[in-house]
Amino acid sequence: MAQKDFPEEDEVLFGVVDRIIGTSVFVKLEDYGKEGVISFSEVAPGRIRNIRDYIRIGQRIVCKVLRVDEAKGHIDLSLRRVSSKEKKEIMQEYKREREFLVVLNLVLKNKERTETIVQELKRKIKFSDILNKVLHSPEEVRALLQEAKLSEEEIEKVLELVKEKFKEKKITVTARISLISEAPDGVERIKKVLTDVESMGASVSYLGAPNYLISLESTNPKEANKKLQDLLSEMVSKSKENNYKVEIKEK
Repeated sequence: MAQKDFPEEDEVLFGVVDRIIGTSVFVKLEDYGKEGVISFSEVAPGRIRNIRDYIRIGQRIVCKVLRVDEAKGHIDLSLRRVSSKEKKEIMQEYKREREFLVVLNLVLKNKERTETIVQELKRKIKFSDILNKVLHSPEEVRALLQEAKLSEEEIEKVLELVKEKFKEKKITVTARISLISEAPDGVERIKKVLTDVESMGASVSYLGAPNYLISLESTNPKEANKKLQDLLSEMVSKSKENNYKVEIKEK
């Protein structure tokens, strides 16, 4: 599957601060080969007297996509809207990405060739997803490595070393919500909402009326968070027509 040309809104990703002009911070987004912009108001809350107290050129940062205008090529980013949880997950992902590079270089024994192959892979797949692909869709990665001119022996070594080195752990992402319906059959309506949530692969824990905990397990933090966000968005979008109120209290 080819990599998308632009990130999605609310996507959390790594960037490198390239330059600061006026009240704008320009950030290179390595996974997409694009540039995004952070306005000073999205660097930190409150008045900023000296931007270099918060950010510096060459710094690798975790930022969130606010808006994307593909026609104009504009990507608006935020630094302050990234939660500590999101930052931790992206940092862990980056660490594993670096470790994959070590494995690749160990097999190829040529740093320049490794970098060339990495650039080739980045044109076809979001590089931060590649480790997950190795573990879950090895044949897809095999095809990509073949296109990148690795020998069959090299490919086998890469896949084998990755499987040996990375033992996956399941993580749980959660959201605490309140769910209320004033309809005559409100109890049944809420039961149906929760049943629908469970049918989407999540689990529901009762915290005491009207509060519930929605949980999703996965070995991929980014995918789990996106799935949880999609699930919550669907609950909100259906609330009016189904006569219930949902409030997301904590993620």
